[in-house]
Amino acid sequence: MFYIRADGNEKIGMGHVMRTLTIAEALRKQGEEVLFLTADEKPVRLIEERDFGAKILFTHYDEMEVELPQLMTLLMGSVGGGEAGKPKILVDSYFVTEFYLKNLRLSAKVILMDDEKRAVYPCDGLVNYNIYGKTLGYEKDYPAETKLFLGCEYLPLREQFRGGGYEVRDAAEHILLTTGGGDHCHMALAAARRLLDKAKGVDVTGSAGQGVPCGETWHIVCGPYQQDTEELEELAAGSGILRIHKNVTDMSELMRFCDIAVSAAGSTLYELCSIGVPTVGFYVAENQRRNMEAFAKLTPVMNAGDYSIDPERVLDFIEKEVEVLRREKALREKISQVMRMLVDGKGAERLAEGICALR
Repeated sequence: MFYIRADGNEKIGMGHVMRTLTIAEALRKQGEEVLFLTADEKPVRLIEERDFGAKILFTHYDEMEVELPQLMTLLMGSVGGGEAGKPKILVDSYFVTEFYLKNLRLSAKVILMDDEKRAVYPCDGLVNYNIYGKTLGYEKDYPAETKLFLGCEYLPLREQFRGGGYEVRDAAEHILLTTGGGDHCHMALAAARRLLDKAKGVDVTGSAGQGVPCGETWHIVCGPYQQDTEELEELAAGSGILRIHKNVTDMSELMRFCDIAVSAAGSTLYELCSIGVPTVGFYVAENQRRNMEAFAKLTPVMNAGDYSIDPERVLDFIEKEVEVLRREKALREKISQVMRMLVDGKGAERLAEGICALR
């Protein structure tokens, strides 16, 4: 049995669960039986929809040490004898502690998903697939026996994001806006209101005033923890420029349909890279900041900044850069090409093979 410890809710979004589900599918192809362990019931439906089992610990996602007694009992029940017989557990949480991981290692081989390098943690394997993963000095700080999986070659992407098929069109009429699983800063709602205010000067032919350009449509994705879905739907009704997408099962299809994307700086950025959609990024949390700044430094993806601190400035930047991208096809082609070079879509398989080889 291979265990995955991950949570998802309205506060932390669904990114941890989504990426570990992709890893779980690759592990299953390697012949592993996978069981998810969650603090509460909130991500269970999503996990079961992908045909994986889930055991609820009935604890708090941000107080992980409390779950140690029952978790270690579960893991010790799977021990076959000696180091080689230990089960493996992939832990994906920003709330791990050194004490937590040290105790888990008594009864399991521990692989840690780590985006931030807040500390040097006791683990048998460590994954940081982010664009900046190789720049944080893991090799220097971690012992040689800890297997490191660093950089975008280990990026776990869902099957739908593999392969090409994206066209940079002459006219850029469809803009995607995605804030991730949640939107605690209400960014999508603010952007929608601004777009509608801008459109007020446009007549039915789209020719008057300085409003939204004729033919422009914004596709707003409402994730499972989007608090403003109903209000966004009300704003979109009859607007002619807003379309709301809920419960999107094939995000890659929607991305391929759009000419430009505006995205929070989470895992969606990498999905957009795999397809090649020219993107303007923003961030709302510290863990997204590093990702966004690395993208802006190493790729042509533009950084609109921290929406949680200065929302109006970020919206101004997005409005300006989207308009530049709409006008300049050559720029969109260049950005698309560089983005596609970053991600090849085979990271989940590489990661699963590496994890399974741990002894």
